[in-house]
Amino acid sequence: MFKIPNNNSAYSSQTEGEANASINSRDSIDLDIGEYLLKLKRRWKIASALFLLTVGAAGLLSTKLSTKYEAEGKLLFKSSSLASLTGVAKNSSALETLNYSLGQQSPLHNQREQIFTSAVLQQTVENLDLKNENGEFIDPNGLRPQLKVKLLPGTDLIQILYKDPNPKFAADIVNSLMNVYVEAQIRGNQSDPAVAKKFINQQIPTLKAKVESAESALAKFRADNKIVDLQQEKQTVIEETANLNRQIAFIGSQYRGTKAQTDALQAKIGLSLEQAIAADQLGSTPVVKSIIDEMTRTENQLIQERRRFKEDHPNIVSLQGKKAALNRQLQSLMSQTIGQQVSPGLIKNNQYAPGQLEKFIELKIQELSLRRQNLALAQAQQIASKRAQAIPKLDSKEQELLLELKIADANYKNLLDSLEQVELELLQETSNVEIVEPALVPIKGTSSKMKLLALGVMGGLFFSNAAVLLLETRDRSLKTIGEIRKKLPHTILGIIPIDDDARSKRRVVVEQSPDSYTSEIYRMIRTNLTARSSQVLPKVILVTSSVPGEGKSTVTANLAAAISQLGSRVLLVDGDLRRPSQHLLWNRNSHQGIKEVIQGEAELADAVTQPMLNLKLLASGEVVSNPLAILDSSAMNELIAESRKGYDLVLIDAPPLPVTADILTLNKLVDGILFVSRPGVIEHESAELAQEVLDSIQDKILGMVVNGVNATEFNRYAYYSTNTKKQPQKAFAFTQ
Repeated sequence: MFKIPNNNSAYSSQTEGEANASINSRDSIDLDIGEYLLKLKRRWKIASALFLLTVGAAGLLSTKLSTKYEAEGKLLFKSSSLASLTGVAKNSSALETLNYSLGQQSPLHNQREQIFTSAVLQQTVENLDLKNENGEFIDPNGLRPQLKVKLLPGTDLIQILYKDPNPKFAADIVNSLMNVYVEAQIRGNQSDPAVAKKFINQQIPTLKAKVESAESALAKFRADNKIVDLQQEKQTVIEETANLNRQIAFIGSQYRGTKAQTDALQAKIGLSLEQAIAADQLGSTPVVKSIIDEMTRTENQLIQERRRFKEDHPNIVSLQGKKAALNRQLQSLMSQTIGQQVSPGLIKNNQYAPGQLEKFIELKIQELSLRRQNLALAQAQQIASKRAQAIPKLDSKEQELLLELKIADANYKNLLDSLEQVELELLQETSNVEIVEPALVPIKGTSSKMKLLALGVMGGLFFSNAAVLLLETRDRSLKTIGEIRKKLPHTILGIIPIDDDARSKRRVVVEQSPDSYTSEIYRMIRTNLTARSSQVLPKVILVTSSVPGEGKSTVTANLAAAISQLGSRVLLVDGDLRRPSQHLLWNRNSHQGIKEVIQGEAELADAVTQPMLNLKLLASGEVVSNPLAILDSSAMNELIAESRKGYDLVLIDAPPLPVTADILTLNKLVDGILFVSRPGVIEHESAELAQEVLDSIQDKILGMVVNGVNATEFNRYAYYSTNTKKQPQKAFAFTQ
């Protein structure tokens, strides 16, 4: 069979989790409010005194307040009609745009402040002839406290208000003030343009000279650098450079080809250009021609004779000698003319057809021509490159001079425009402000008594609460359960209310009032201890606190009594050998106790007393100077081991945690540690120190009991414990 999954389970879990989170959040808020109310209750005398003092002072002042009447008038600020017709904006008094949003500064703010000036107020005083008992004009500053000037949002209106017990006087002040301000505006409109015109006339020659100077500097710069149009010149230089590069490449190619040919011919003939020209010219002279012709005939005869005779024949020998003589004669002429010998073949061949000499001379001349062209092009390219490099700097300088000229010219034109504008303003005799609503004599008056009383109540609440917070801040003690839980995050096993009667009489409540609510709380602590220890109550429990005075001994005694009433055999050991108190709580003597048992002076059975059924008390005995030696002895270990066998529970009333050595020594002998804390006694520093010690023995911490909680806070926690879905027997168990 297949099981159908429950799709609602996840949703139900989520909904339940959200509901729990909401409940916890509300609980936290309520707890915070409750803690604050507790602080207020602790300091209620000071808070009440400050509150009543502040409210009383406000009430006393309110009796001296009289009914005041508030008169109001309105001023409208507008743009100049002449400026609107001519299109010339006003600088001195006209308001171009008055409808600014409230969050921005506008010209109306300046006008508002002008109304408050001493000059306007003084003129108002004089116009109304306001004098004191001595016949002198009153101080105009005395009008300021009752005077209000408001900007009406979304309009060009200013509202002027004045309060005074005399309604007619209030209206007269407002009307006179508005008239004085309007007259001042008219005078300002006439005086400001005249001053401006004088200043402008003084500045015009200076700005004109700046314009002329800028124009002259620009013209000189262009003339010195031969500039007509730099942009056009820049384009021309680019095109010229590209053309020169092409020509240089072409001429260079021709030059290299021609030079290769001339170098080859020169290596073959062995003559320079000058020598080749001289040899060519010498070959055309009659003497050389006759010698060459004779050498030609001799060579022809020599060829014919060799066909007939051998080399040693007299004819052949004679012809060879003749040829050699002619050659020597030709070389002699060549040496005298050229400076070196030349092959007769060059001259001889050159007579009948263009030979090597003419070709060499022609190529050499062509090479020299191409070289000169290449050098000329390179020089032109260098000039163009320098100009191209200079153009950006020239352009930058020209733009700088143009900008200076433009700025100077713009300033000059603006000044001329301002002069025209000022001259137009001088023709005006009106103001840009108008009274649109004169002040009327108010009929109804107002009183600030209720406002002052409300302010007194608010001030009283503020000062009283501030005093409470200040006093609470200076008090270093942890005053609430919430503050203790923040410093000591351990499970709260029980919350015990203040029992002033039990504290004053040093009595054990559980013994004397077993049916009381406090006794039930101690039995509930026992139940919570069992739950914390897997339903088994630890055999040996040590009870300690952070500082003396938190009631750990009282808590230990009452807890021992409550558990013994449930039928368990309990041994209560007073382990605080420095300041023992259990014998006082139970009204027993302390002649025999731990000291005597450990030192062998008494047996355990003889040293214990039985204050209640199932409860036996082992007091500390005589006070010793070195308690640690007793607590850390092997006899102490044997005592606890023997007690484990004879009792269901051993409760050890240990010293506070600052006596760290005693606690760490006793920690080896016990199964768990119960920590007691008391609001108003434990301080921030002692709580932090205690937590450091508890961290080192964290595995044995069973939980914490908060002792001495005032009734208000106790009832609040008891209310929450009984109205949440927790088990009733664990109503005071809170997990951090």
